[in-house]
Amino acid sequence: MLNPNLRSGLAAGRLRVVPKVVRLERARSQARGVATRRRVLQAAESLFARRGFEATGMADVAERARVGVGTLYHHFPDKRALLMALIDDWSDRELSANRTEPDMERYLGDDARKAIASHLESSYRDLRRDGGFFLVLLELAERDSDVRGRLAVIDRVATERFAALIAFGQRRGLMRKDVDPLAAAFLVRHSIRIAATEVLVHRVSEPAPERVLEGLIDMICRYILEEHR
Repeated sequence: MLNPNLRSGLAAGRLRVVPKVVRLERARSQARGVATRRRVLQAAESLFARRGFEATGMADVAERARVGVGTLYHHFPDKRALLMALIDDWSDRELSANRTEPDMERYLGDDARKAIASHLESSYRDLRRDGGFFLVLLELAERDSDVRGRLAVIDRVATERFAALIAFGQRRGLMRKDVDPLAAAFLVRHSIRIAATEVLVHRVSEPAPERVLEGLIDMICRYILEEHR
């Protein structure tokens, strides 16, 4: 039953019920805002990967994302805020992704060496083809403590996940039981990062990148796989 004051107010036309359409429009506006933010982040990641962070301007991002510059600044006050949002978004995806035992089973398949080699080769091709946002972050991390700190969080999660994969491989008899999974994961991931930094960031040309990749795959497999003992 309506409150008497409310009923009299409605009868006199002084009060009106907010229609559902207003709430629907508000929800649509919020959804458009989320979609715009996502489009801006995708545009920025693509441009940073191709041109580098310093060479990319906010106007470039707005044009690529097909939004006005004012809209871009509404979501991100400056280019650094945009960069940090990209790293945090990547971190959120890493933290939310769970690798179950069936996932690890599918990853390793029937040939653990082939799986590891395929993964490294695919990552290498992606980095060689378009530079990669990760390479931009590696360059920035060398002189920016905020970027370095955020990357450290992502690296820790990825290392723990790889350690879980090694432990799973040990239980299946595919990986050496005399290696500590976390220590092995740390060493493997940092070996990959150092090689990527030297070859793809510092542009070291000798030895040839393909030979570095081949040696890296062999070194990692000899270290962690049971078949190479």
